[in-house]
Amino acid sequence: MRNAAPFTLGVLLTTAVASITALFFARDATQTWDVLKLSVQGVGALIFARYGVVWALETFKSQKRWERDAATYSNVLAALREMNRANDLLWNEAIGARNYSDEYLEEVKVRWRTAKKRFEDAAAASIFLPNEISSIVLQLEADFANTPRHDTYEDSIDHDVGLLSKAIKALEQKKNLL
Repeated sequence: MRNAAPFTLGVLLTTAVASITALFFARDATQTWDVLKLSVQGVGALIFARYGVVWALETFKSQKRWERDAATYSNVLAALREMNRANDLLWNEAIGARNYSDEYLEEVKVRWRTAKKRFEDAAAASIFLPNEISSIVLQLEADFANTPRHDTYEDSIDHDVGLLSKAIKALEQKKNLL
């Protein structure tokens, strides 16, 4: 079924134009003046309605964009903090000579990998964030991808902790850009 609105609007406009034309030829000044006032009011109402709809749509779009940016930013920070917590546990085990069970260590490593995967997913959406924020996220992602081979497990953890703490600090300083 086709939309009847354009047809109905066309009929109404044609009728209005025909009525105004007939009034001008009839030379009835009071009715002509009343029709002209109503026409100007109608045109003004249409103009204000148009601008109102445009303003409402722009406001809606900007609010949705802000919500999306804030969600991406918080997802990135949450993933980085989770990776940092897992690194702290691994660091305590490696350096602190804690004797965690193998199952617990495996859970921590899975926790770190899961957080890293969440970070990578959020980093893909970070290109829509302000440049100052997205550059930090993308640089960290590149740093993780290009991590050099370390001699010891402790060096690897230490490297990751350094990258994470630097990125978290930089991102927290840029939160006002959202």
